[in-house]
Amino acid sequence: MHDGWRIAALALSTVGYIFALLLIPRIILEKRQPAATIAWVLSIALLPVVGVPLYYLVGERRIRRHIRAKISAVGSVESSLENRVKPKDLPSAVAVSCGSVLAKAGSPPPVTGNRVSIINRGDEAYNAVLGLIEEARDHIHAQFFILDVDPVGKRFLHALTSRVKAGVRVRLLLDAVGSWRALRRIVRPLQRAGGEVVEFLPALPLHRKWSAHLRNHRKLLITDGATGFCGGMNIGKKYMGPRQEEYQWRDLGVVIRGPAVRDLQVVFLDDWAFATDETRVAGHLFPSLTLPTGTSSRDGTLQVVTSGPDRALRPIYQGVFTAFTSARRRIWISTPYFVPDDAIGTALENAALRGIDVRLIVPEKSDLRMVGLAGRSYFHDLMQAGVKIYLYRPTNIHTKSLIIDDDVGVVGSSNVDIRSFFLNFELGVFLYGEKEIGLLASTFEEDLSRSRQLDPGAFSRRPKTVRLLEDTCRIFSPLF
Repeated sequence: MHDGWRIAALALSTVGYIFALLLIPRIILEKRQPAATIAWVLSIALLPVVGVPLYYLVGERRIRRHIRAKISAVGSVESSLENRVKPKDLPSAVAVSCGSVLAKAGSPPPVTGNRVSIINRGDEAYNAVLGLIEEARDHIHAQFFILDVDPVGKRFLHALTSRVKAGVRVRLLLDAVGSWRALRRIVRPLQRAGGEVVEFLPALPLHRKWSAHLRNHRKLLITDGATGFCGGMNIGKKYMGPRQEEYQWRDLGVVIRGPAVRDLQVVFLDDWAFATDETRVAGHLFPSLTLPTGTSSRDGTLQVVTSGPDRALRPIYQGVFTAFTSARRRIWISTPYFVPDDAIGTALENAALRGIDVRLIVPEKSDLRMVGLAGRSYFHDLMQAGVKIYLYRPTNIHTKSLIIDDDVGVVGSSNVDIRSFFLNFELGVFLYGEKEIGLLASTFEEDLSRSRQLDPGAFSRRPKTVRLLEDTCRIFSPLF
C-alpha cells in the first residue's frame, strides 16, 4: 500500500518536472514583465505539482485572442467636433504630454463641455446611483466588478427591476468572479422582469471564453447615453448606503454629464459585445447632447481611458508614467493596493529626488494582507528618496486617485499595482480642468488629516521576519 503511494507520488512529481521543463521556455518567450516571469519560473521550478496547474488556470493567454478581437466589434463614436480637443491644445505642458501619449496609445482624444461632480461619501454615491436609475427613460447600462449580496446590492437590483417594468431597457454586466454570489442568488427577479444580466469571463473552463485570472475591474453606470457614473466604487454596503456609516470604506466616484459619456458608452458596448457576441444593441444609444446648464464649451475637459488585455498597449499605465515623469510640483496618490513595477517605483523616487512633493496614502490595514505586505516592501526605498507615506486609519481607503501639479487628475478603477496596470480590464478618467483637480486635491487633504505619516526611522526598525515576509510577497505578487 505504502509502496503504491510512493510510486504514484514519484510518477506525479516526474510528470510535473517534465511539464516544468516544457513550460519555462514558453513563459520566457511570452515577454511578460520581468517580475512576473521570475515569479512564474520560480513557482513552477520549485513546486511543479502546484505551479504547473496554477499556470494553466491563471497564466494561460489563449483567451487574449478572443479579447483583442472584440475591439472592432463596436468601434468608436466621435463626439461632435467642436467638443474634441487636440492634446496639443490642452492648458499645460504636463496635460499636453499626458493627452498626447494617451491618444497615441489608442484612447479617444480629450473632450470638453462636461459637468463633472466628484463624490467621496457613501451616502452621496448611493443617492447618485439610485437617482440616475430613476431618471432613465430609454436605457440603463451598468457594469461592476462586485455586486454584493447585501441590502445595498438588493436595493440596486430592485431599482433596475422597477425601471424595466416601466419600459426602460436594462443591461447589467457583472464580473464572473467578483460578483459570483450575486449572479447565483439575487439577479433572477431582474431577469424575470426582462432585464439582461450577463457575466464577464466565467472562471471555469466550461465556456468558450473563460479565465480565472483576467478580471473586468471596471465600474460604470450609464443612463440614456447622457450621464455616466464611474470610479472606484462597487455596489455594496462597504462602498455606499442611505447613510454615511463608520464602517464604510473611503472611496471616490464621479458623475459625468456631457459629450464624454459617448466614450463611456463605447466602453460598455465593447465589453458587452465581447461577453455576448451582440454587436447591434437596441436603443437610442448616442443621443445628441447639449451642454449641461451652466457649463461652457471649455469646461470639464477630460479623457476617457481604458486599459487591459483588450488593448495592444497599456494606456492607463503609459498615461500615469508620463504624468509622474512630467510633474514639476506635486504627485499625490491615493490607492488601496500599491505594488508598482520598477518603472513606476523609480519614477516616484526620481520625482522626490528632484524636489517634487510626492505623497502616498494607503490603508493602515489592507483588506488583502498579501498585497499590503508586498506594497510595504517598497516603502523603505521610497522614503529614503523623500516620498511621504501616510497610513489611512479610520477604515479601509479604497480611493483610487492621482493629482499631478494643478494640471492632471485621474479617477477610476485602476490601482497603482501590477494587476491593474497589466492584467485587469480597467477604466480611468483623466481630468484636465482646474476646478476638478482642485476638488480632488481637497479630498486628498481631507484624507491626509485622517492619516498618520509613516516614520522612516521607526519603519526601518521593523523585525527581519516581517521584512522577509514582505519581500517574499513582493516576489510572488505578479501571480496574484
